[in-house]
Amino acid sequence: MNRNRYLLLHVIAPVAVFALLAWLAHRSALDFQIAAAVYDPATRHFPWRGHYWLEVLGHKAVLALPIGMAVAALAAVLASYRVDRLRPWRGALCAMLLTCLVGQVTIAQMQELTALPRPHELLRYGGERLLPEGFWASSLALAGGAMPSGHAGAGYSLLVLYFAGWARGIPALRWSGLAVGLLAGGLFSAVRMLQGMHFLSQTLASAAVMWALASLIFLPLICSRRQPLPGSLDAALGLR
Repeated sequence: MNRNRYLLLHVIAPVAVFALLAWLAHRSALDFQIAAAVYDPATRHFPWRGHYWLEVLGHKAVLALPIGMAVAALAAVLASYRVDRLRPWRGALCAMLLTCLVGQVTIAQMQELTALPRPHELLRYGGERLLPEGFWASSLALAGGAMPSGHAGAGYSLLVLYFAGWARGIPALRWSGLAVGLLAGGLFSAVRMLQGMHFLSQTLASAAVMWALASLIFLPLICSRRQPLPGSLDAALGLR
């Protein structure tokens, strides 16, 4: 695929959509409407916050996704030097490994730069913090530590399957990877919102970050693929 076309349609455009949705969720007060819907003002608590299974699956186990994929990708890369069938996958596996590792580090660093805290930390939801006026934190002490969401980002890390399928020319893996990545990210986002641990905008920011990283890391592999024949469906849709 043409590099400029890829950058415009498959990097900039999707990231801009996720970022715009995150901005709208916050500016329209949808963030606070969702938080208020799952908050109990009588007890000044989010009832689902301490739910056992939500805590185990949505808080602790989800972080194993990017770590597990990174470990599996590394093992497969090492095995590719012995197993011929894995050799063509080496580039995609390295890109998956890099995306999973860089994604979590990037999100953790961004949490120290942004100001919006977790819902349960705000005064209006039983916490002690006031709603910050700006997006960026003026100091580390004033950082919200919640945007983007690390747990939502762990779910969205499965989007690497979409790009791996594209890089390897396997449509079934590509489109199922897109569905799985979006569903996993959305599911874990919902869990964290139920627990009062994240706003919708914070989880959408995670989608923007993970898509940006994956699309850029996979760019050399995807843009170096053989171009589709003129007049083919893939050529018309710009899918290869």
